[in-house]
Amino acid sequence: MKGTRETLLKNKPRLTKLEINGAEYYVREFNVGEVNEQLYGQQQRLVKIAQSQGIELNFDDTEELTKQLAKIYDPHTLTRTLAIRLCDEDGNNLFDAENEEDLAALSQLDKEVFEKLTEVINPKEEETKN
Repeated sequence: MKGTRETLLKNKPRLTKLEINGAEYYVREFNVGEVNEQLYGQQQRLVKIAQSQGIELNFDDTEELTKQLAKIYDPHTLTRTLAIRLCDEDGNNLFDAENEEDLAALSQLDKEVFEKLTEVINPKEEETKN
C-alpha cells in the first residue's frame, strides 16, 4: 500500500486502559504537538517562573541558561504530564494542562493513584521488551 497524507494522518496516539479503585481510565500516548510542548514549552515556563522570582537569566550563553533553568522549581511538572495524558475512551483530555485549578486538583491525588498512573505512563523496561 502506498502511503499518502491521509493514511499517515490516520495514525492517532495509542490509548492504554487502567483501573483505579474500580473505575476505568485511559492514558493516551503523546502526539507530536504535545512532545514539542513538553520539550520547548517547559523551558518557557521555567523562564517565566525565574523572572517572576526576580532571577536574572543569561540568555547570551545557552549552556549557562540551561544550568540556571535546571535549578528552577516548576510545581506542576508532573501534574501537567498527567493532565496531558489522562483522557476518556475517545482520547479527549479529562483535564486542561494549562488550567491552574486542574493542575492543583491533580496534585492532590493519592500517592497510590499517582503510582498506578506512572506505571502506565512510564512502564518498566522489562515490560516494554515483551
